[in-house]
Amino acid sequence: MSLENLLRFSEIIGKLKVVKRSGWISHVGINEPESVADHSFRCAILAMCIGDLINVDTEKLIRLLLLHDVQEALTGDYDSYAKEKVGFSKVKSQERIAIKNILSLLPTKLKRKYILLSKEFEEQMTFEAIIASDIDKIEMMMQALEYEKRGYDSKKLEAFWIDVQNKIKTPMIRDLFQLLRDKRMVNK
Repeated sequence: MSLENLLRFSEIIGKLKVVKRSGWISHVGINEPESVADHSFRCAILAMCIGDLINVDTEKLIRLLLLHDVQEALTGDYDSYAKEKVGFSKVKSQERIAIKNILSLLPTKLKRKYILLSKEFEEQMTFEAIIASDIDKIEMMMQALEYEKRGYDSKKLEAFWIDVQNKIKTPMIRDLFQLLRDKRMVNK
């Protein structure tokens, strides 16, 4: 692998530090929302802990979550309304092209490995992918609770809670969701 390509790859991934999570802006009106990199970092830390606690392939879980939003370095972050407006299939197509373009800078072996992990996450093909998806959701709920504690409109944030509550599939993450909801009720 050329160092030039590694540097270019790193520069593209670095854009995730400034790509804001758009749902917080459009749905809640948060002035300075978290970045995609902020979200991915906490997801990876949660994956490390949860993976070790439930004895799954923790490294794979972390990799899935580090890669799950990489395409947003090129596409930006689409919230649910934007995806609906543009068209879900069109957004998915753009995301697949973006991740392939980003990963094309890596050696073929790594590119193939990471594309397969990306596909595994998207298609929820394994237990680790299902857990990763649940971690992605629970991290968002942790962030929603933090925004609510900062004084943002709980009624606007309620849409996030409703959207996620029946989508979490793994027992431990469901328990985490309930714990967060309980903490939310105490804060009201």
